[in-house]
Amino acid sequence: MKSLLLATILVLFTGTLSAAEVNLNLDYHVDGKEFKMNQEYTNTKDINYKITRFEYYMCGLKFDDLELDNYILANGNYENYSLGEYDINEINRVTMSFGVKKEDNINQDPNKYGPLHPLGPKNPSMHWGWAAGYRFWVVEGVVDHDKDGIYDKSFQYHILGDEAFRTMSFDVDAVSKSGVIDINIDFDIQKLLLPVDMTKFVAYHDFYNNLPEIREFINNIEESDVITSKTTSSVEMANKSIELFPNPTVNFLNLGSQYLNSSYDIITIDGLTAQSGTINSNIIELKDLTTGTYFIRISDSKGNINTAKFVKN
Repeated sequence: MKSLLLATILVLFTGTLSAAEVNLNLDYHVDGKEFKMNQEYTNTKDINYKITRFEYYMCGLKFDDLELDNYILANGNYENYSLGEYDINEINRVTMSFGVKKEDNINQDPNKYGPLHPLGPKNPSMHWGWAAGYRFWVVEGVVDHDKDGIYDKSFQYHILGDEAFRTMSFDVDAVSKSGVIDINIDFDIQKLLLPVDMTKFVAYHDFYNNLPEIREFINNIEESDVITSKTTSSVEMANKSIELFPNPTVNFLNLGSQYLNSSYDIITIDGLTAQSGTINSNIIELKDLTTGTYFIRISDSKGNINTAKFVKN
């Protein structure tokens, strides 16, 4: 009788869970406006600036009690990252770390990773050297401090060192919708740049412990609520399924003409970007992809995020 009861409970429990694709959506913005690389913005001291490079590492992702073992090399050009499929229906709390774990940082060779791995060799490089490790944050920009139309100053923050590693946790209300769970995070670029003195040339390439300016930059991320969770998101509401064929496919995907001139990313089941670009015709060539399961995410002209899963044979 006990065995029958246990079997019934197991059947009921497993029936309530189904694999859901988990997406991390980072809403970059400046004063409530959508952030774009190389676009002019004005800071709180009325100085015009543009961000020309913006990259940072994320790791240590945890959904409630489910821990992930992956890295993300986040880039200001991309807001949406597929984290893979998991047998969960909802997420109530998310934990994420910014930087590279101590055991993966100093005295490590990036060449041991494949070219698609976030810790593999990059151009421009995110790895400083064996004895120094990875750049946790790279933020660069140019400044037109007197608004004469000439960008004659610049700022560069390349931040290294295990002491710059930060972990944050957020309460979220992320529920599976049509097999997709969206984790929506707010990222305020204006707040991120509060410590930057845009009236002079600034080039800080160093460890967290060595420069007060770098410590101020990192500490500001938490103190000024640069990164927070979002209870609602236009990305979540606009998430649509892409109609594509053939699926499974061998060499190409046919998407129709509605996505012309839109940007796309093809992402592995582990959340790594395998291919990206702009859609110039109704066909996307896949000849450089290895066999496996992938997600394609397309950002259309209205800012909507469109997704689909496909198999490459």
